[in-house]
Amino acid sequence: MKLHIRDIKHLFIKSNDLPDDLLFDSSDINTDSRTFKGNEIFLALEGDKYDGNNFIVDVLKQKPLFFITNKEQEGAARYAVVESGKKFLIELSKLILKKLSLTKVAITGSNGKTTTKDLIVHFLKNKFNDDTVLFTKGNYNNEIGLPLSILQSQGTEKFAVFEIGTNHPGEIIHLADIIRPNISIITNIGDAHIGNFGSKEKIAEEKKQIFHFLKTNELKIINKDDEYFQILNQSPGKTFCISSNNDDLHALSFKYCGLNMIELAYQSQSIRIKFQLTGQHNLQNFAMACAALINMGIDFQDLEKYFGNFESTNGRFKKYIFKENVELIDDSYNSNPSSLISAIDHINQSEKNKILIIGDMGELGELTDQYHRQIIEKISKTKINVVLTMGEAFKAAINKIDRNTILNLSTYEDLLDKALPAIKKDTIILVKASRFMGFENIVSQLKRRLQ
Repeated sequence: MKLHIRDIKHLFIKSNDLPDDLLFDSSDINTDSRTFKGNEIFLALEGDKYDGNNFIVDVLKQKPLFFITNKEQEGAARYAVVESGKKFLIELSKLILKKLSLTKVAITGSNGKTTTKDLIVHFLKNKFNDDTVLFTKGNYNNEIGLPLSILQSQGTEKFAVFEIGTNHPGEIIHLADIIRPNISIITNIGDAHIGNFGSKEKIAEEKKQIFHFLKTNELKIINKDDEYFQILNQSPGKTFCISSNNDDLHALSFKYCGLNMIELAYQSQSIRIKFQLTGQHNLQNFAMACAALINMGIDFQDLEKYFGNFESTNGRFKKYIFKENVELIDDSYNSNPSSLISAIDHINQSEKNKILIIGDMGELGELTDQYHRQIIEKISKTKINVVLTMGEAFKAAINKIDRNTILNLSTYEDLLDKALPAIKKDTIILVKASRFMGFENIVSQLKRRLQ
């Protein structure tokens, strides 16, 4: 968004050589000295590992338009001093949203946030155009990433769709405060980051803070089938539900009809839509997206028109098909017990030769051993032909229940050496692990070998 210094000078403690009428674009604010280009604006952030102030000297060689810091400066360069780089970033993002006339959607949940966001954005961009939608880039869903996404506004948008995440109590309410959404969505309550919360009930209490700032006539969208529905619904805002049961005319109901078709029913109307996503869990994400769109003014019958060429994001249950009907599902971006159970159920339903490659799940705290053991016990009751694991938690779980048919390997190369000979005609391979395991490396190697 185009702004003048006069628009933001109230956020400065002091400034040097920054005239009120100096024009700049908020999208030119850069916090990374490694990617900094001339005439951009450098914002020095203080983090746990790095202090952006240490890189100002390097940035000055690139001739910035000006820079922003929380430390007193000497010299003739253009700069502004602020109380805190992070606080400035947040306050600037709030200012930008206030200048826009937007329908704002905020999405959280243990699983499915990014897919739900991507579906809504894809539909809106296809129905209208790219310039009408402001949205979270990638998984920029924390107190730094969210404001940086907002700074990308061109000032022309009519819709904003943001995902917000948390791995510690108290984060959601601060992110919701930045957005002040008109529509808030909780996709589900699972066990992601449960080690930092202690229980799923506490996760539900944290997630429902996304509803905190809703006005009486503003909308919260919840899955009526979720076991924590009652906790989530004890919050501000007007409730709109999705459900896999069609006994509530006021809810958007959904069911899978086979052949990649999903049926949606709402207020005595029903439509069938070609469903591009893999996995039963994605039915709910799709229904959540459609519920949001209905409440953004999209006609129910129009829902079947603009999802046609949607593709999953890399690492999020993305499907690849190779010769001899070999199918690779890349779910390597992250993992937690509920999403891994859903993935196991999906591959187990296949009639193909089944290969499961999984790595440790993180942020489970004292429940780490219990959850990994439960996963191994579940796998032992499936029809999956080959199960390969990696990580110390899975190694311990396998040893405790003595499953010598489930292998634990130490390196990516060892995993590939076991997986590749097991691949034959009509095989499905699913790869999933928490982010720190780096299983995108396994996916890239498998894709290269299967080409």
